[in-house]
Amino acid sequence: MSSIRARRRTTGLIAAAAATLLALTACADTEDIDGGGDGDGGGGIITVGTTDTVFNLDPAGAYDNGSLAVFVQVYPFLMNTPYGSPDVEPDIAESADFTSPTEYTVTLKEGLTFANGNELTASDVKFSFDRMVDIADPNGPASLLANLEEVEMVDDLTVTFHLKNPDDQVFPQVLSSSAGPVLDEDVFSATEITPAEEIVDGDAFAGQYTITDYNENELVQFAPFEDYQGLLGPAENDGVTLSYYADETSMKLAVQEGSIDVAARSLSP
Repeated sequence: MSSIRARRRTTGLIAAAAATLLALTACADTEDIDGGGDGDGGGGIITVGTTDTVFNLDPAGAYDNGSLAVFVQVYPFLMNTPYGSPDVEPDIAESADFTSPTEYTVTLKEGLTFANGNELTASDVKFSFDRMVDIADPNGPASLLANLEEVEMVDDLTVTFHLKNPDDQVFPQVLSSSAGPVLDEDVFSATEITPAEEIVDGDAFAGQYTITDYNENELVQFAPFEDYQGLLGPAENDGVTLSYYADETSMKLAVQEGSIDVAARSLSP
């Protein structure tokens, strides 16, 4: 029981930290924010500053808040946490349930695509979790899948996760964690960490946003993904610019000068 509680607390803390930035950027009422873009979101472009860093743009190689804050913007998840709730619900999944004590079956919504036009199917889901386990990068979150025996592709929209131990009530939360992004099997390598440049050039995104400009730990430019069909709904702004600061003093000056709208993470009292 203690290990289950520890896993629940760990995945919950990670999800909560990343969700903070997500909530600020995805659906804020931005009528008073400078930018006033002409996109369909109608909320202008939000500028966010952070002292976090991105360790890796490939989910198999990163298990940190800074990387997850980007992952939750651009990668789709089978399960997610709706705003204001501690519970996970189906995200790009139509349904997700235990079909036996050691089987968790997920059915995808129909018509899902990545931003590059590739179809998002059960094959991508199996690929994503198989590569996470097989790569097992020491800097990645593969340890969260310790109870996963195998992923079975039932049909184009359905996968069954076969678990080693029964009645794992934490597993739905694991699917919403750093170990849970669903990736485009036509862009990501099955055997090694994929470079950020290849991910961005491949437009391998299907979350609320895509990445249109990426300069590691300096700037990320997000644009709304019009075909996002997940739990969180479409972005209600025209985009987000995420700027990275080396320390809180630099970010504080940016706040004072009005060059950023949102400051995330470390600021001293």
